[in-house]
Amino acid sequence: MDTEYIKEVIEKDIERLGCKVWGLELFGRHSNQTLRIFIDNKDGISVEDCEKVSKHVSKVLDTENDFSEKYMLEISSPGLDRKFFYKEQYQEFINESIRVTFFDNDNKKTIKGNLKEVDDISIKLEIKEEIHEIPFSSIIQANLLI
Repeated sequence: MDTEYIKEVIEKDIERLGCKVWGLELFGRHSNQTLRIFIDNKDGISVEDCEKVSKHVSKVLDTENDFSEKYMLEISSPGLDRKFFYKEQYQEFINESIRVTFFDNDNKKTIKGNLKEVDDISIKLEIKEEIHEIPFSSIIQANLLI
């Protein structure tokens, strides 16, 4: 089961509950997986929002034949140091500080800088008045810095 399929199955329902899917993580062995769903909305996420979404998503996934019978569901806000999951998410954080771990040739690097630009293929970070372009295809993880 991949996260894009799961997102497709639950996204509209979560939107009807007043939230949006920020991102999904699926990890663990097939017989005992954890599905972590990050939700967000313009007013922030409360514990009640997480409960409401959790109850609903559990029912939806329990009716899905393709999903593992044994899974743990976690619903959370993205937090202040939110992880970026999709290209579109970067756009609303222009001029904010982010940390990006990526592959530079065969080397894994982590840098921190101000997000200056986002296009279809890359992000551009400003570090000490220098612009560094990082292709989306090389990003391992990126987080907002507080």
